[in-house]
This record gives sequence, C-alpha cells and structure tokens, in this order.
Amino acid sequence: MTTISPTLGITRTVAEARRTISELQQQLATGRKVQTYGDLGLQSTQNLSLRAELSQIKGYTNTIALLDIRLDLSILNLDRIRDLAADTKSDALETGFEPLASGQTVYQTEVGTRFNEVVSLLNLDVNGRHLFGGRETEQNPVRPAGEILDGAGSQAGFKQIAAERRQADLGADGRGRLVLTGPEASVTGSVVGTPGDIGGVAAAQVTIDIGGNAQNFDISDGGLDTLAALEAAIDTAFGADVATIVGGNQLQLTATNATDTITITDIDAGAAALAGLTAGVTTNPTAAINIAEDTAGSPFGFKLSAATSALTGTTVTGPAGSPPAVGVQFTSTLPNDGETMRLSLGLPDGTTHELTLTARSSGPLGDGDFLIGADENATAANFQAVVTTSIETEAQRSLSAASLFASTNDFFDFDGSNPPQRVDGPPFDTATALRDATTTDTVVWYQGEISTTSARQSNLAKVDDSIIVAYGARANENSLRDVLKTMAALSIETFNPSDANAADRYNEIKLRGNKELSFPTGTQAVDDIIMELTVAKTVAGRAGERHTASDAFMRDIIGEAEIADIYEVSSQILSLSGRIEASLAVSASLGRLSILNYL
Repeated sequence: MTTISPTLGITRTVAEARRTISELQQQLATGRKVQTYGDLGLQSTQNLSLRAELSQIKGYTNTIALLDIRLDLSILNLDRIRDLAADTKSDALETGFEPLASGQTVYQTEVGTRFNEVVSLLNLDVNGRHLFGGRETEQNPVRPAGEILDGAGSQAGFKQIAAERRQADLGADGRGRLVLTGPEASVTGSVVGTPGDIGGVAAAQVTIDIGGNAQNFDISDGGLDTLAALEAAIDTAFGADVATIVGGNQLQLTATNATDTITITDIDAGAAALAGLTAGVTTNPTAAINIAEDTAGSPFGFKLSAATSALTGTTVTGPAGSPPAVGVQFTSTLPNDGETMRLSLGLPDGTTHELTLTARSSGPLGDGDFLIGADENATAANFQAVVTTSIETEAQRSLSAASLFASTNDFFDFDGSNPPQRVDGPPFDTATALRDATTTDTVVWYQGEISTTSARQSNLAKVDDSIIVAYGARANENSLRDVLKTMAALSIETFNPSDANAADRYNEIKLRGNKELSFPTGTQAVDDIIMELTVAKTVAGRAGERHTASDAFMRDIIGEAEIADIYEVSSQILSLSGRIEASLAVSASLGRLSILNYL
C-alpha cells in the first residue's frame, strides 16, 4: 500500500475547501451571494423583472409623497377659506349698524381683512408650483387684493366698477330708471335725432303755456340750439322742474299740479318740431298714473315684474309695452280705507322687491300709505307722490344693495367666452347697456387657467399602473369665486350715519352676503372641493400602502437569491477552516508513514 492516492484525495479536498472559503470571504465582504446575474442561473430573469417593478414602485411612491404634500396644503388652505366664509356669515347676524369715522362698521373692516387672507390662501405655491391656477402653475392665479379692489394704473378695480353700476341702476333722478307720469298734464316729445344740435339758422320761436303761464323760447343757432339748453331754460322760466330729458333724446314736459294744462304754440312755423314737440296740442290733467321703465331692454334699474290691485274704482294695467309700463287709472268711485295695490319690482341681482301701496282716509300715514283725496285727480296725485317717495327710498335700499351684488357678477364672473362686464359709459346714470371690459381698462382678478373642463382634471398624478388621481383646483371655481365676490361686496361700501336709508341698505347688503355664503342647494360649496381632494388623497394613500407591501415582498424574494447571511457565511468559513486543518494534519501523518514505522 502506498500513500500517494490518499494524499492526492486530501489535497484535492483542501483545494476545493480553500476555493469555497475564498468565495465565502467575498460574500462576507460584499454582502452578496453572487457577483453577477449570470451566477443566479435560471433565477436571474425573475430577479431582473422584480427589480424593474421595484424601480416603478419607487417612482409611484415618490409621486405619492409629493402629491400628499400638495393635497395636504390645498386642503389646509381650503379649510381656512371655509372657516373665514363661515365666520363672515355668522358675524353678520351678531353685529349692528355702527359706522366708524371711516364710514364703515367694524364688521366690514374684519371682512376686508378676511378678503386679503383668502387672496393669499388662493395664491398658495409649493416649491414654485401654484396649486389654485389649474394647469397654469407658474404665476399667482389671483391678483393682489389691493389691485382687485382699488385698481392698478389705468385698470379699474371692483370699487370703480360697482360705483359706475350703481349710477346706472339708480339713474340721474335716483328713481331706479323708472319714469313716473301722473295726474299732472304731461307730454313727451318724439325722439330728436341730434339732441346736441336742434337749432337752425332760421328764426324758430315757440310758446309753452303751463296753467296760463306762457313763456317764449328761441330754438335756433343763436338761441337754445341743444336739447339740454332748452330743458334748462324751461325749468328756469317756470321756476320748477317741469322739463326732463328722457333716454337722452326726448323732451318731457310735466305740469307741477293736477289742474294745470300744457299748451304748445309755434311762433315760427316748425319751431316746436325741432325739440320733438307737436305745436297746437293742449294736454289736460288726467287721473291716470303711468310707471314705466326708461329704456326697453336695459339691464339697469328696477324692472316692472307684476302689478295687482284691490283698489275700488281703479283700473291697473300692465306691465306691458316697450319699454314695459304699468298704468293706474282712478275714477270718480274712490278707493276705500285699507285697500292696497302691490307693485313687484325686479332687481339687478335677480331678486324682487314688492311695494305695497295702501289707501287711507286719514293720517297719520305710514310707509306706502296715500290719502284718498276729494276726487280722482287729487287721489291720483297723492298716489303718485307716495309711489315716487317709495321708489326713491327703495332705490337707496334694496336697489343699491342689489346693484352692488350685480356688479360682483359683472366683475368676478367671466370665462374664456365671456369677458368681465362694465357699464357702457360715461355718462353712467343714463347708460343703457353693458360692455366688455378689457385688460387695458379693467383689472382681471383671475390669472390662472380658464377652462370649461373639470378643475380636478387640470392636474393628474399616476399613482399605480391603472390609477390616475385628479387633484387640480382653480381659484375661479364657483364656491371660491363666491367667497371672494361676497367679501368684496361686504367690505367696500361706506355709509353716512345721517342717511336715513343707510341702516336699511347695510342690512340689505348683509342679507345678500349671507345668502351667497350659505351656498344654496345645487351650487358648489367649498366643502365639495375639500371632499373631492380628500378622496384623491385617500386613493393615493391606499395605493401607497399597496406599494409598500409589494416592495417588501419583492425585496424578500430578491434578498433570498442575492443577499448573503453574514452569520451563516461566517459559520461556513469556520467549519471549512477546521476541515482544512484536519485534512492537512492527516496528509502530514500519511507523509511520515513507512514500513519500519508501520512494523
């Protein structure tokens, strides 16, 4: 027997063990079982696929993390806007009318501060990305609060737009663009083509006789050659406001009482016609009252919606005609005490005010009461006086408040097809139409994306292979716009404590503000936006949870194939080292073996 064969076997075993130890030491140093995917064999394809999925999951989780920050901040700001709106609504019920030296109440100054805060909240940006501008994320979606209210340079702000609208709604005489003619004799001329130049070179004199007081007027280039100059001359001659220009191009003459007649006579042929008047006509007093809108189709002032009467011996007609008018004809059969007529007046903001006019046989008279006179003419005159007073009063109250809120619609409500609106003037108190505002003459408060598509769809985030979260928002969404426009309306008005109508106007404004901030059924509320963004956050969060679970599971599978267990490797190295030492010891013993030692 020789020692060669055992020695070779032991040597081979030791070499293999040393090679294995070298591999284990490399695993211990790198922490990996294999150094290339090729070493994984058939499992390499699976691990490569799993790592691709992990990379995609990482992209989704990064998106979700960023989305979570954006949604948290958006919801936080919307929560604050909702609270500011709620505070504005509730505070209105708790505060009275006590204007300060500025002409505003404490409540108004607080609302003004809230308006500024809402503008700031809507200009939220996260890392340079503005979240309330839809797809337009590079700039503030809302102009500064001061510019919105006060304007900027040549651009008019909301205060100016509202002031112009109020002039247009109240009219020059403060009667809400209603024209009242009563039992006094009255005549309205035809339309004058060129009211700024009615005279001619030829002599043109006309006599106007009111109740026996005859006055001559020269309508020529050398005399009264404009309709306005003629109106002023007539009022001066008669010492009363008997002449009025209607619609900017018609002269109306009205006697000062219910007994005078009006007679127009040409001194020079054709003179009266220059002013639209008809020569040779005598107008007598009548027991009829006519209440008419000043211009057909005008968006301004009171609108005659309905008229109902329970007045005995009185006929009420209309509203009818163009422009619409209501006629009230008294007869010798007079009304009875306590009988009423109701006149419904449409307001510019879409609401309606009802005037109740009550016949009284004696005083004292309350609001809307009129005395039953000795005859139909006296009764008609008393009726006209109370209608005039009631309309003028209500113009300062509900009409002024409605005008303010109509102007918020003009200024704040616009889209890509419908620009902001403003009164087509000057002059504003006789204007008959709105016109498109421009970026040159009017502040455009919203600078973000303008679109008819869903605001949520303006910003999308893919959080899973099949899940896209819509999280966009725009500052011009209905509820957010309503908060801004309402706070703007509540904060800009000023009041004179000596104005008998100031408190009522203030309450009318607060009433409308409360209605807007109640977000009536069928309209968007701030809570609706919060809910939709909260749902988006929940969907993204659940996707994130699934990604976290999938990530852990995939990493376990990959780890089993690729990651070395240092404790196990260390144990194997120690075991192999011991085996090598034992093998070498045996090999050395065999090397010393001889027949002599054996024997």
